[in-house]
Order: sequence, then C-alpha cells, then structure tokens
Amino acid sequence: MLGLLIKANAVFAVWEVMNLVDSGTNTTTQVAFTENEAGYSLQIYRDDVDAIRARFSLNRKLDLLAKRHCPTFQVDSRLLDNRSINDAPCITNVGWSEFVLGYVSDNVVNSAKLNALVNGNTITFRYMLENGAYEETSFSLLGSKRSTLTVIGGDITISP
Repeated sequence: MLGLLIKANAVFAVWEVMNLVDSGTNTTTQVAFTENEAGYSLQIYRDDVDAIRARFSLNRKLDLLAKRHCPTFQVDSRLLDNRSINDAPCITNVGWSEFVLGYVSDNVVNSAKLNALVNGNTITFRYMLENGAYEETSFSLLGSKRSTLTVIGGDITISP
C-alpha cells in the first residue's frame, strides 16, 4: 500500500507531483495529487504493470466507506461512472477507493475516463458511508493534465 507523502515539487498549485513511499517495500511511486478544501484527496499514478490508477481518499479517519459500494465519479456534467476499465469494480478500503483508468500500451492509453480527468474542469465523487449516509465532494481538475502526464510519462498519448 502507498503510504508516506514526500513533496517532489514545492510549487503552489491545485495539482502537485509527489512521491509516495511504501513503508513495507520501501518503493517510491510518483503521483499526481490534489486535496480539496474539505480535506479529501485524489491521486493519479502509473503502477508497476503500467495500469493508470485513480485513488479517492476520505478526509476523516472516523468516516468509513460502505463495504462493497464503489463511489460514483462524474467529470463535469458527463461521464458518470463507478467502475474501473473493462467494467471491473473498484478496489475499496475503509478510507479510500481506487479505480483502474486504463493501461499503457505502446505509449498510448485508450481511456475516456483518463481523457476526461485531464481535460475536464471538475470531478465529483458521490459515496455511501458505512452508516448508510450518502455524501459527495468535488475536486478542481485545473492543472491535472500537466501533473498526470508528468507521472505517467510525457511521451504517453491519451486516446478517448
């Protein structure tokens, strides 16, 4: 699991490039990271099998996501979804959910979801807590393209 945050770029921006260190394996993963005013966070990163992943995390340790319920995400007023690529379910823990947005193949990622994330204005997550309450939170996508291309590779083409 990804753990400790270490800032890689100290430039003030809505989206930043950061390094996450897995304390168990001592491996470092570069992520595009943002946190909204309410303290929720969103990360986009490329894993060791060339999957592009997005991780949505809650802002409070006291709130727990409902088991077996993937949050729904919507970019602007389109692309309402709660599944990973190829209609796979998200991976959910008590404090975060993760979606596979696509895979890098021959320097191309075929993904309408990733394309929307890097070219949209706002992403909204709607989710159910363990106590049955529904909540939502939003993130600005201003700067997400630059940061995301930095972490997945500047030579990568995103095709919708």
